Amino acid sequence: MSKKAAVLAYPNSNNLGDYIQSIAAKQFIEEEECTELDRDSLDDYTEEPVKLIMNGWFIEAPSHWPPSAHITPLFISFHLNPTAEKVMLNEKGIAYLKAHQPIGCRDLHTQKVLERKGIKTFFSACLTLSLKRAAFVNLKKERKGIVVISPLERLLPEPQTFRRTHTNGLFNILVQTLKFPFKYIRYRKAISRLQAYLDSLDETVVWTSQLIDRKQFSEKERILAATKQLALLANASLVITSRIHSALPAVAFETPVLFLSDGLEHPNQQSRLAGLENFFPIINSTDLLSLKGQQPEAKKAHLPFVKTIEKEMRTFLKD
Repeated sequence: MSKKAAVLAYPNSNNLGDYIQSIAAKQFIEEEECTELDRDSLDDYTEEPVKLIMNGWFIEAPSHWPPSAHITPLFISFHLNPTAEKVMLNEKGIAYLKAHQPIGCRDLHTQKVLERKGIKTFFSACLTLSLKRAAFVNLKKERKGIVVISPLERLLPEPQTFRRTHTNGLFNILVQTLKFPFKYIRYRKAISRLQAYLDSLDETVVWTSQLIDRKQFSEKERILAATKQLALLANASLVITSRIHSALPAVAFETPVLFLSDGLEHPNQQSRLAGLENFFPIINSTDLLSLKGQQPEAKKAHLPFVKTIEKEMRTFLKD
């Protein structure tokens, strides 16, 4: 009997980008309903064997790696975050990845790290590049308006930065508190440059966020919000964002993108961007000053990767 197909689930996520990645995986699965497995507890799965599309950011809980033997994985668009590298790439973790190589890497950083461990890889880029615009909008409808999604958010510290935990001591909280006024001034200047650029264009502007309150909205509601955000991206004439999974789906829909990199200087953030500059322009907000009155054109550098993704998915999911 053939194994059922499965995708990753994110029951505790407040990031619509996670759900967008699973929507991209589900488009290849013919069954109306497919198994969904929590990314952060894959080692606990003991039910009937499944084929799991293993795309996305790994992992919030690296101690739960590697996955259960009941899971046959396809590593495509896999990102290994530096925060999890040490735990995931222990002897057992390396052996698991070698057993399922070659690993399709979402970024060049992941590819480089895995190859240093003797693991065979290829650069697959992101599964979300294979999303189809026709699934979210009427193609006869004219593109209209600029969509600004979560721009420059990472210039400001997350609220949890100021909470004491076993990994966030009083000294760090004090340092972050002292830095906050300077960070906020930097944020306001960047937002001012963005607004001046938007004012130079004769377009309506919609501001929205890729983040959603997981306590206020159920997982089903968060998935619906992700679908609605994809429709926004598909209908826009321009997308401006600092979020990878707002930018990449826009590229899939051939919607022009400006990706603002302010606040993404940390190696953990840079690792996620390595190789993605081929698909959209990565700029600083200061660059907007020279772009006033101009809109970028959509790139099509993703199309060869879409062919590879589709081939890999067809091969993996066939009976």
